[in-house]
Amino acid sequence: MIQQDRLWNSIQTLGEIGERDDGAMMRVTGSDADKRARDTLVDWFEDAGLTVTVDSVGNIVARREGRTDAAPIVTGSHVDTVPNGGRFDGVVGVLGPLEIARYWDDAGVETDRPVEVVVFTEEEGTRFGTGLLGSLVASGKLSLEDALELEDDDGTTLQATLERIGYHGDGEFELADAAGFVEMHVEQGPLLDRSGSTVGIVEAIAGITHHSITFEGEADHAGNTPMDMRRDAFMGAAEFALSLESLVTETSESTVGTVGKVSVAPNGTNVIPETARLGVDVRDTDGDRLHDVVETLRERTADMTSRRNLSVDWETHLDISPSVMNADIRRELIAATERCDVDFLELRSGAGHDAMNAQAVTPTGMLFVPSEDGISHSPREYTRPADLYRGTKVLESALRELTSVQSADSSPTVD
Repeated sequence: MIQQDRLWNSIQTLGEIGERDDGAMMRVTGSDADKRARDTLVDWFEDAGLTVTVDSVGNIVARREGRTDAAPIVTGSHVDTVPNGGRFDGVVGVLGPLEIARYWDDAGVETDRPVEVVVFTEEEGTRFGTGLLGSLVASGKLSLEDALELEDDDGTTLQATLERIGYHGDGEFELADAAGFVEMHVEQGPLLDRSGSTVGIVEAIAGITHHSITFEGEADHAGNTPMDMRRDAFMGAAEFALSLESLVTETSESTVGTVGKVSVAPNGTNVIPETARLGVDVRDTDGDRLHDVVETLRERTADMTSRRNLSVDWETHLDISPSVMNADIRRELIAATERCDVDFLELRSGAGHDAMNAQAVTPTGMLFVPSEDGISHSPREYTRPADLYRGTKVLESALRELTSVQSADSSPTVD
């Protein structure tokens, strides 16, 4: 059976890797903490009887063979974190399936289809600026060559980073080869916790765009330069941020925008900023509306920089359309809640997930467990042990059904 204590202890053990003295997680791609976490997972997977391979972009794939050579059902998530992150984001979608594999290994459970647990590289995009990177490559949306050439702020490539920690593998992993994909994740929002629902069945995931926007002005003396003669790059960035807030607020309740990263140069208190760089995130569950918001923002930015006598460079790193989850897998997840006697809530996700990329090439579903008070991307992120246990039970029940085949061809229907 699923062992709640074993699952919880695994989450706490992994959570000690990359944890700072203040309790926050800092486990970014290619760090020493990332390597230790990966090494730990590989050991755990192998101990549970899974065969582990690593592909060229660093995705870890742990395979449990089935009675047939039919296409596998894939599950998994990520274990990299944002700066100042928590222990549960992504991790529950890796360690929940690990607990299922342990249970099946202990009980001698056999499935028709193989099952693969994947740990995606650089889901957060913290180091290389491209979120969902591992699943972008695995779904064919980003070429391996382009991914490996991505550079961090110090000019180190992803390939060099993976080679340093020993995770630039030679395995092959393509989501299109799977019969289906199911991701379990913490909700990262308050709906489940407020409603008291045990699990969430995701109907759709918001589209997401990431942009780097650089404003260029002219450095000058803070005391002797009149206000009407300044070309202040940071003031342009500040006006941009307020324009973004105004635009998304007036657009719809499901439209959100964030300036989450800022750097200023020369970065001196008594020097007018010459350069201001922003990392910008815009999301919406409606693809057309998301496109319109970004285009309107571009137009407003062009007008503003002309008025302020600034130049602007706009680079888009990520542009993923909203994704509707597969109807067959949603129904199977709902059926699993009934078999496990737990209640559920159907909802939409404003957070981006690897399931978005998977759905483009294989039938995909997503299962949420509650985030206490809706908090995530924070050291205060927390999911109760009982909620993790019940979510993992639902996932296990769904995987049993999805891995059962009446013929070698049967699989969830692509929407």
